[in-house]
Amino acid sequence: MQTLTESTVLVENGFARYDLATEFGITESDDAFQRLRAEFVDLPPDPYATEAGRNRRYARGIFLPWSREFSWIPDTHFGDQGWMNGYWQADHNPDYVGVVRKLPAMSESARNNPIIHEILSFDYAQTRWSQDDAAFPLHVGVHLIKLAVDDPGHEAISSPNELHQDGEPFVFAHLVYRRNVVGGVNVIAPPKYRGKLPSDVGDGEALAEFELTEPLESYGVTDEKVSHYVSPIKRGPGPETGERAVILVDFTPMRQHI
Repeated sequence: MQTLTESTVLVENGFARYDLATEFGITESDDAFQRLRAEFVDLPPDPYATEAGRNRRYARGIFLPWSREFSWIPDTHFGDQGWMNGYWQADHNPDYVGVVRKLPAMSESARNNPIIHEILSFDYAQTRWSQDDAAFPLHVGVHLIKLAVDDPGHEAISSPNELHQDGEPFVFAHLVYRRNVVGGVNVIAPPKYRGKLPSDVGDGEALAEFELTEPLESYGVTDEKVSHYVSPIKRGPGPETGERAVILVDFTPMRQHI
């Protein structure tokens, strides 16, 4: 695990792992963590993947590098669909090439949770930007995603279900909890394996393979330097629904467009 004093690891190696519960001094019994965990109870189904056992909410914000101030971008109301936010990855996600996905907005209570703000501040501290990029605000995407599976014969699947790059220069994943789950294995590999499966990665070429198992166990990637993957989950041996809940955070510079 990397610590706050090793913030260059992410840029130098293309990925890094973190233990934010220890960094923040947070335990599962803390009120803020319990409130954060409760945000995943009623996550709506991902409208683009209702059959995949994926549930999510999404919010967008602006981070000012020169003052380290963060503020949320207002949600958009789409009539009968309610409050949503558009998520765009150009052609980086082969499942949704050229599609602006309108995803359910995060709740006000999630936006105000102090742990989310600590995560955003920590994640930003791991990033590095050119002088030109640092002169503009950064767009920050924050996803609450829960994979859930009831039927022992089914899987809940992340998108895309292959090694990929997201398009945003820096992306972070933070586990909130996992319960009665088999799977959810993370694989980090060189960029040339984008679009492939972990089984296609040559012997000794995978950079890392691991599972996030503890609350606020996390990792980040420098998008241009690696491809990454998380395997589908299945329900474990217990009687309850298998669930894996994560917070994803991405940073993208907002350059002048003329």
